Amino acid sequence: MKRILSLLLAACLMLSCAAILGGCKPDQATKDFPVTFGDVTIEQEPKAVVVLSDKLADIMSYIGYDVKMVGRSEECTQEFLQVVPTVGKAAAPDVAAITAAGADLIIADNTLPEDVRQNLTAAGLKVIVMNIALNTNELGELYENVGTVLGGKETGKAKGEKGFATLFETLDTLNTATKKIVKTSAYLYLDQNGQLCTFVKDSLEQKFFSYNGAPNVLADQSEPLANLDSLRIESPSFIFCDSIDVINVLQNTPSLANIKAIAEGHTLVIPRVNFERHGTSVEQAVFDMLSYIEKVTKTTPDQATPDQPTVAPTQAASVAATAAPTEAAVAEAEEEYADEVNYYADEEVYY
Repeated sequence: MKRILSLLLAACLMLSCAAILGGCKPDQATKDFPVTFGDVTIEQEPKAVVVLSDKLADIMSYIGYDVKMVGRSEECTQEFLQVVPTVGKAAAPDVAAITAAGADLIIADNTLPEDVRQNLTAAGLKVIVMNIALNTNELGELYENVGTVLGGKETGKAKGEKGFATLFETLDTLNTATKKIVKTSAYLYLDQNGQLCTFVKDSLEQKFFSYNGAPNVLADQSEPLANLDSLRIESPSFIFCDSIDVINVLQNTPSLANIKAIAEGHTLVIPRVNFERHGTSVEQAVFDMLSYIEKVTKTTPDQATPDQPTVAPTQAASVAATAAPTEAAVAEAEEEYADEVNYYADEEVYY
């Protein structure tokens, strides 16, 4: 199944690459720019961009504009961005380094301190600040805004819209591969006081977590602090968590040590930040969850030990390999998926 998930993800990404990453025609440039965002006007398409937000960097990468990135803040820790030079922390960027990189635009989210924005502007740099998305509608707007600012009001906006649609289409496609597996799950992280917390109801993070296909036993949480009684009573089959420290807390708490996932070792560390970066990173997080659930359901409990995530094909990797999937590759994915569906047609798997 992991191979099927990989093939499905690769096929989805490659089918959309031409639409998302395609360049504009020569006469399109005049229709795309200038672009005005807030009080900042961009006269022509940016070529050298510095990103002071890991969330925006993730979206920028997902819609194919990471090639414009000449600098990133230290908070942009994504592995696929490590080739891009750092320019200090978002709250204390190195103006000299940004200038030396030849940046013609800086993009940041609304956590950027106002005095930092003013200092960058005073240095002659164009700074655009975008609001972090808190729900699906706002995320769609954010994708459009990132695309528009970087690629223009027609070409760039279309890339943003396509990227947003592709993200959810890809997750829906991956999720169908495990829809016959009946499990329960939970996601946990520790707050600054060492207390167990989870994603809040109706948050984007919880929405993306739900794509693992295993019902979330903490789905009704209105506050971050996890309901430990629900966790103990519901005893989820899988626990995904921010760090190994979460597992240690559960194992050393008598009332929680017998939770099914803990007792059977069905846990996987996926950093919380990957669910807060709503592009390449969250797609990888969902792929990792689905792959791990499938691995466990096809092994005996003593064989299903905690594992490291398998790297899913990224858009950049898919584009580098080929502009579109071959008919043979798509046919192979469809044939294997059909075989898997037939295998589970008359069988439900319970743990």
